[in-house]
Amino acid sequence: MSESEKTKDEVFIRSGLAKSSFRETIYEGLPWQYYMPYVTETQKLTRSLSNILPRIYQSHDAFMMFYKPYELVYISLKKMNKAAPLWHSIVSEAIKEEKFYDVNKFTAGSSELATLAAYQFLRNLFRKLPLNEKLRDSIQRRISSELKAKNITDPQKAQEIIQEVLGSSDWKATKDSAKDAVASAFQALQEYKEAKEEAEGALAALPTGGPGGLGFAKEALSVLHFLQNPDDYRKRVRLLKYARVFTARFSTTLPTSFSHEQLASPAGGVYGVGRMNSHTKLSDILPSELALVTGNQLTRALFAVKLASQQLTAYQHATAVKPILFIDKSGSMAGTLGDVPKISVAAGLAFAMHRKFDAPVYLFDTELTAVKPKDIINTLLTIEADGGTYIVPVLKEIMRIGKKEYLYIIISDGITSADDFTLKDFRNSGLASRTKLILIPPASEDYDWVQLLKQYGNVQYAEDVAQFEKAVKSALG
Repeated sequence: MSESEKTKDEVFIRSGLAKSSFRETIYEGLPWQYYMPYVTETQKLTRSLSNILPRIYQSHDAFMMFYKPYELVYISLKKMNKAAPLWHSIVSEAIKEEKFYDVNKFTAGSSELATLAAYQFLRNLFRKLPLNEKLRDSIQRRISSELKAKNITDPQKAQEIIQEVLGSSDWKATKDSAKDAVASAFQALQEYKEAKEEAEGALAALPTGGPGGLGFAKEALSVLHFLQNPDDYRKRVRLLKYARVFTARFSTTLPTSFSHEQLASPAGGVYGVGRMNSHTKLSDILPSELALVTGNQLTRALFAVKLASQQLTAYQHATAVKPILFIDKSGSMAGTLGDVPKISVAAGLAFAMHRKFDAPVYLFDTELTAVKPKDIINTLLTIEADGGTYIVPVLKEIMRIGKKEYLYIIISDGITSADDFTLKDFRNSGLASRTKLILIPPASEDYDWVQLLKQYGNVQYAEDVAQFEKAVKSALG
C-alpha cells in the first residue's frame, strides 16, 4: 500500500471512529492504530461467522469496552454523542449492567477474551435489536439531526429525544437487547474459560514432549475454533479429559512386574545359571564344570556323563520383554466405547505404557507412523469422523522389527484384510504368537490374519471399558 493510500485509509477509519462512544482516554496514551488489528479482527469475525455487518466504530467500541479495565471504560464514555446517539445509548446501557462488570473482570487486558466477548455482544445485540438495520440507521440519522438542530448539550435531554423518536416499546426493546447481549457475552466467556481450563488441566497431566510441546494445541483450543465450531471445541476437550483419566487409570492398573519379565534368549544378557538344555550352549558352561575336563580320567568321565544327560550347569541368557503398541487412529475411533471416546481410552493406555515400560507407540489408519506423546495429543485434537484403516503396514512393521522377545499389541475398531503375500510372510515369521489384538466394536473378526492370531488365543473383543481393561491385562499377561 502506497503512503497516499495508507493516509486515505487512516482518514476513512478516523472519520468512522468519530462515532465512537468513547473519548481518546480509552487508548491510555497509545496511538489508536495500535488497537486497530484487534478491532478489524472483531469486525471480520462478526461478518464471517454471523453474517452481521457491524460498522467500524461499533466493532471498535465492542472490543475496547471489554479489553480495557472497567474504571477506564466508565470514565472514557462520552456523556453524549450527536454523531451516533442511538449507538451511544446502547453502549451506555450495556456498561450499566452488573454482568458487564463481571465480564470485564475476566476480559480486561486479554485480546483473546475481549475479542470473544465483543463478537458475542455484537452478534446477539444485532439479532435482537428492534427494527432492521436500514431503519435503525435512518432513526439514528434523524435523532442526530434533531440534536444538532436544537443544539442539545444535556445528556438527559438527548436521551428524551432518543426515546421520543424510537417510541416507548422500541426503546424498551433496545435496552433489553443491550442487556441480553452482555449476558450472552458472559455466558460464552464462562463456557470458553471452563472448557479451556479443563483442556489445559488435561494437557498439563499428559506427556507433551518437553518445552514447546503445547504448540500444536494453539489452533484446536483457540478462541477462533471455539467461535467457529463450539461443539467441536467441546469434543476436543472431552477427548483430552478422558485421555488424562485413562492415563492415570492404566498407570495404576498395568502390572508392575511386566517391565522386569524375562524371556529366554541367547542374544540377551546373563541373568543367572541353570542346567544346559542344549549343546548349542557349550560356550556358556560354567568354569567349574569345564575344570572337570582338565582333571583326571574320573572327572573327564563325569564331564562326559553330565554332557550327555544335559546335567552341566551353564549361564542363562534372557532379554526383558518389550511391548510395542499399534493404535488405530481412523475417524471411527472418535466414537465411544460404552460412553467414553475410544481414542481417549487407547491414548491413555499408550501414555501409561510409554511412561511405565518405555513402550514404542505407532498410530495407523491407511498409513503407519511411529509417534511421540505429543503426536498422540495432536491426534486427539485433530481426529475427524472419516477415513479408513489398513492393517498391512502394521503387519509389515512387526515383521521388520522381527524380534520374538517383543510383544506386539494392536488396538482397532475397524480393520481390513491383509493381502495373501503379507499374510503368508507374517505366518512364516513366527511372530503371530507374539502379536495380540484388542478389537473394539464395530470391528469384525472375519479376516484371515485375525483368524491366525485366534489360533494362539491372541484376540480379545472389548465392548466396554471394563472388557478393554481386562483385554489389556490378558495381552500383557
